[in-house]
Amino acid sequence: MSLLTEEQLEQIRKTHAEWWNANEETSYLETLHRWNEKQTGLQVNVNWSRAPNSAIGASIDVTWLNENGFNTLGYHLAKYDRPPKPVTPHPHAEMIMKYAEVAARRIDPWVEFEITFDEDDDCWSKCPDELRFLVNGRRYRHIGDNK
Repeated sequence: MSLLTEEQLEQIRKTHAEWWNANEETSYLETLHRWNEKQTGLQVNVNWSRAPNSAIGASIDVTWLNENGFNTLGYHLAKYDRPPKPVTPHPHAEMIMKYAEVAARRIDPWVEFEITFDEDDDCWSKCPDELRFLVNGRRYRHIGDNK
């Protein structure tokens, strides 16, 4: 987890460039302190790639502990909602649409399709029954009306 946001890192880069070009009498450390004083609020970048699929949000809580390590009091500091997951199409979306098109004109659409059982396999077989379009390395192709 980064302590600074990408925006803050860019601000620091610009602050450094401005300080360098201005030839100010103030030290670079003083310039950074001035920048830091302008920052407000808690800056947290939640790494959603490490969150369980069921997580809909993350929260930061502060808990005060006594000398025995027991919770004495706590408060909620921040809550972050999980951003929407990017929509990715089904790997067989185009073939599913073709299957639906064939199914609209015949009761046994699978007869117009062939399948391989491994993504590296070039051995195509006739489909024995309805296609399920599994995402486990199988490939499908439309061969046209062969009956």
